[in-house]
Amino acid sequence: MILNYILIFISLVLFSGLAVDAGLLEWRYLQLQGAAKSAAVASSMALQRGGTQATVKASGQAAASANGYTNALGGVTVTIDNPPLSGSYTGNNAALKATITQAAPTTFLGILGMGKVNMQAQSLQLKPTVVNLASYFNVNAMYTDGTTFSSAGGFDSGGNSLSASFMGQVRSSNNLGPIISWRGNLFYLGPPNTQNGAANTTINLPNGQYSQLQMLASTANGPFNGQTYVVTYTDTNKTTATQDFSDWCYPIGNPGESMVSQSSYRNVYSGGNAPCSRAATITVYGYSMNLDNTKTVKTLTLPATPKIVLLALDLVP
Repeated sequence: MILNYILIFISLVLFSGLAVDAGLLEWRYLQLQGAAKSAAVASSMALQRGGTQATVKASGQAAASANGYTNALGGVTVTIDNPPLSGSYTGNNAALKATITQAAPTTFLGILGMGKVNMQAQSLQLKPTVVNLASYFNVNAMYTDGTTFSSAGGFDSGGNSLSASFMGQVRSSNNLGPIISWRGNLFYLGPPNTQNGAANTTINLPNGQYSQLQMLASTANGPFNGQTYVVTYTDTNKTTATQDFSDWCYPIGNPGESMVSQSSYRNVYSGGNAPCSRAATITVYGYSMNLDNTKTVKTLTLPATPKIVLLALDLVP
């Protein structure tokens, strides 16, 4: 009888140990997957900036290392493939795959001869096509700090504008707008101190087949609910999305709306700046729209109001 109890106790301890190992391995995998995602995003941004293959690889491996997974150290391998060598996007230069493998140590599984378990996590990132909006800009949405402009102009047509200094990565030349990153993609804004926002217009899209449209936009004198934007394909079929838009001074957190860039003040036509009266921050939002990737896009029609201003636009394969 005592022997039976001892065997039962040993079995319980063993099964408990296996459960602990299983939990630890799941936790390690989640960490591994997060590091792979970070590596893919970092590599993709380097690719979008025109980096060499060496730069793209180094950027991804640096991001993995920052998350605790250093290539060739402690049984870790970090691989960056552009284009991917396997999967649906094999050979596609717009696609990038980060793979991290690790021989993860175990505790109780070692009793069964499994002192380490090989784990692998992958993350795919697709380089977007940046849509050039220069021909469609019709709103003076953004100025550099200290610039004077019309009291009837600016983002809200009431003498207030976005600050170029707070919109993202400021580029050295005033002829180039800031760069904002969102969802692992880079968005290139128009130059400050001139027309750099598009509203109430139809935009010709670069012909191609894409899975998603991503845009940075904001509104003045809002919010505006139930607004539609429409993508028309070359075969005349359409995809229509309905979106609620928060005011730039009052983030509501609408479904499908992300806060991408925030500043503590807006610029005033007199050359100064001031906070918004309704909130502590001025916000630019991100929105996305799923597309039919079996069809070729032709145009994007924006909501029929001058108050919803598009600042940048990407198309994701």
